[in-house]
Amino acid sequence: MIRKSILITLCLFTFFLASCWDQNLLVNKKMVNGISFDLDQNDNVLATVRALNIENKGGGQFEVKDELVKVNRPSVSGMEVDINNKLPGLIDVSKAHIILIGRELARKGIYPYLELFYRPRQAYVSTRVVIAENKASDIITLNPGTSPIAFVILKGLEAAEDTTKIPKETAFTAWTQITDTGRDIVLPFVTKDENDKITIGGIDLFNGDKFSGISLPNEKGSLLLLLMDRLNKYAEMAVQLGDHRSISYRVKTMKRDLDLKVDKKTKKITCRINLTLDLTITSYTGKVGEKLNKDKLNKDVSKILTKQSDEITKSLLEANCDALGIGGILSSSYPDIWKKINWDKEYKNVKFKTSVKAKIDRTGPVF
Repeated sequence: MIRKSILITLCLFTFFLASCWDQNLLVNKKMVNGISFDLDQNDNVLATVRALNIENKGGGQFEVKDELVKVNRPSVSGMEVDINNKLPGLIDVSKAHIILIGRELARKGIYPYLELFYRPRQAYVSTRVVIAENKASDIITLNPGTSPIAFVILKGLEAAEDTTKIPKETAFTAWTQITDTGRDIVLPFVTKDENDKITIGGIDLFNGDKFSGISLPNEKGSLLLLLMDRLNKYAEMAVQLGDHRSISYRVKTMKRDLDLKVDKKTKKITCRINLTLDLTITSYTGKVGEKLNKDKLNKDVSKILTKQSDEITKSLLEANCDALGIGGILSSSYPDIWKKINWDKEYKNVKFKTSVKAKIDRTGPVF
């Protein structure tokens, strides 16, 4: 068990845990700020919990200890009882900031682990759901030294969400999408390097509640989110143009047109997606003294992004991941057809036709 004592004032403490505040007093309690789930060597479920043990020391001061416990069971049922036994006192697992799920376990399905956080009446619905590339426990047990690991992960996720590198998925939104037959979820995944540094790896594609085994790196992950019409504050992207040329740019505005058609005779489903991106160039590496040709750059970037979009839709079909919500559109626009098909089998036959048009709006202060 890890015990790291920090003496803080009431003012700082309430700021530090503002997102966990509820009607109950935050004294002499244990707050779970992060939890991970993995498969152990016996195919049991291993839960690793990071909790803050809060003790009132009087005089408006509190002692906070960062504690670590591990429990394992054949299933998630009963785990909360085991956690309470190892962390005696009032504890609320559903208030965790981060849920980390190892990929090996995610292949078997994440539904039971989301239920633990979605069902309670006072659950913290903003709990982030993240996949770990390897063992989730290897990440949740790290000790960065500056603040509890769950808050370090959360800070990184929020930055990546703002720049449209990953989707913002919580226990609530993930549950909603998994129980929606007309759309599949995609979730961010994180990695740990040899120096114990945690990085955002990209996006994992799911079929239902199961990880498909197929992932997209950060650049393609951002483009997928744009195809999904999920631009956040902005997107930062880069492409290689060849001949030692590359361009980095920012997308702040975009337009997506999605059109779904079903052939009356063959019943074949075709989905056309036209994406128009307004770009601001942040860096460009070309030949020394080369004059920036916006028209040529627009064509080059458009061609590359269209090719990448085609590759992304192929990955979606291979993963049987309906991240674009084609099933939902089909069920509302063609209800008679929807009732007659097995979407889990039919989705792989969808024909995607994508087109991305880049429009350099501004070249930034560099040019």
